[in-house]
Amino acid sequence: MKRIIWISLLTALLTSCSNITPPPAAPAAPKATWEDRQIALNRIQSWWLNGKIGVQTRQDSGSATVDWAQNTRSYTISLTGPLGSSGMRLSGHPGRVTLQTSDGKSYSAASPEQLLASRWGFHLPVSNMKYWVRGLPVPGLASSTHFDKYGRLTALAQQGWNVEYLGYTNAGGVDLPERMSITSSALRVKIVIYQWKLRA
Repeated sequence: MKRIIWISLLTALLTSCSNITPPPAAPAAPKATWEDRQIALNRIQSWWLNGKIGVQTRQDSGSATVDWAQNTRSYTISLTGPLGSSGMRLSGHPGRVTLQTSDGKSYSAASPEQLLASRWGFHLPVSNMKYWVRGLPVPGLASSTHFDKYGRLTALAQQGWNVEYLGYTNAGGVDLPERMSITSSALRVKIVIYQWKLRA
């Protein structure tokens, strides 16, 4: 008799368990639209990043460690390694840029493009890179863009330059470029960012 009772109880328990509806799965995180990402990225006006930059022309190539400190409209970009002739620092704000070399010499110009062209002999769009390095097109200029399913830029064509975004990392709750390639008909630049620090 006891055995029959236990069998009945076990059967009832198993039946009730089989009828329990599993809790609904948590909804997937919404994918950010490009418009949402632009708003978040444009809020980032000050940062520090550390990484590696490689530059290749038809005649030469070189690489350097890069430290970039941006404070809204002013910036300091330091290069250490063969590309920077063992060390150089580019500091500027709109209208004036100064290049200081490891041997103590200093050079100035109205724009970073003009200064680097006179010192290195090639054009590097530093002013545009303030936007490109965040994963943004330069505002007010025509561009062709491609995005991934998360609303992040994967490719950008602007002012004769092609920018490929090869990887992203999250910093301060925002996806920012980690690896990118910037090319023109005469120049190829590769950037790998090891660390982002966003500043208020």
